[in-house]
Amino acid sequence: MITVVVPGSENEKHAKELCCILEKFGGALFASADSVLDFSAAAPAFLVFSTDMVRTITTRHKLLLLCANTVNSKISKSCKFDRIIADGLNLAHNRDGLLTIGTGRNNAVSIASADADTLHISVQEIVHTLDGAEILPCEFSVYFQNVSARTALYAFSVLLLAGKADPGKLQIQL
Repeated sequence: MITVVVPGSENEKHAKELCCILEKFGGALFASADSVLDFSAAAPAFLVFSTDMVRTITTRHKLLLLCANTVNSKISKSCKFDRIIADGLNLAHNRDGLLTIGTGRNNAVSIASADADTLHISVQEIVHTLDGAEILPCEFSVYFQNVSARTALYAFSVLLLAGKADPGKLQIQL
């Protein structure tokens, strides 16, 4: 199971949309202060938390998704994540496991171009999945519906790190 923490109650919509997408890739369970939604018939592959405070996480694989509009989240310094997906943020210091995403050339994963229901996402540097597989720079076609392009980018980034985006095909249907 991969735990994805989306801090900030202002990002709950993105977290719920992310669960709807991840449900197609092994099931997902969403939890927030107000609700728990199960998007799977069996044990889910993804557990998504929308929260304002994180003290500890004990699952094997842990991702922190910092949306561009994240404000005032409290994450304990003792809480370790395998990767941090940072969207449009200028972090004061370089952290191990940081994966920057967005629309700029300086991001590790960026939107190269977009159509109505397709994103062309460029992986601009070598990325290692949570299981250690290496993904070389390439460009994926990401097909999506009923979610924002930003949420599709979040979902693609999680799936890339989870090893669910096949660099042999270079396309994925969300």
